[in-house]
Amino acid sequence: MSSLKRWRRVGHGQFHKWEQAGEEFEGTWRGAHDGRYGPLGTLETSAGLVTFPLPTALLERLRRVGEGSQVLIQYTGMQMSRAGRPFKGFEVFVADNGIPDHGALMDGGKEPVWSALPTGRPVARGEEEER
Repeated sequence: MSSLKRWRRVGHGQFHKWEQAGEEFEGTWRGAHDGRYGPLGTLETSAGLVTFPLPTALLERLRRVGEGSQVLIQYTGMQMSRAGRPFKGFEVFVADNGIPDHGALMDGGKEPVWSALPTGRPVARGEEEER
């Protein structure tokens, strides 16, 4: 007897390579995993799953984000480190989870968003980091 089952591949969405400053994705963070050439991240967007490379700057920010969190990832373009090395810069914003003392209202008071800073302290966009 032959099987009439049709198999389709699941869990593989589109792959995105960070190239243009201003690129952004919004969706549910599904976590990081090892890829053939380094760490990869997966985001569930309204258009489906998007997988992308995780440069160090982005990986460090996303390590502070729990799987299942709503995030906005913005590629800010190539930047220069203090040591003079080029790197890909990112902004990562996490939707407010209801803790009032850390959130800030964005978008005319409709959408609370946080930014994960290198210190690990969630700071609303527009606030300055204290050192």
